[in-house]
Amino acid sequence: MWQHWVNGILGLWVIVMALIGMQTATVVVATGIVIAIIGFWGALQK
Repeated sequence: MWQHWVNGILGLWVIVMALIGMQTATVVVATGIVIAIIGFWGALQK
């Protein structure tokens, strides 16, 4: 179960890194959003 939370946090990290200028590609932001959504969604499922 904790792996889902880690995936969600890593997804948010990807988004933050893209927004502060470390990566500027739109694909990176989209990937981060997808990773975060799937990670947190999986963490909330029982």
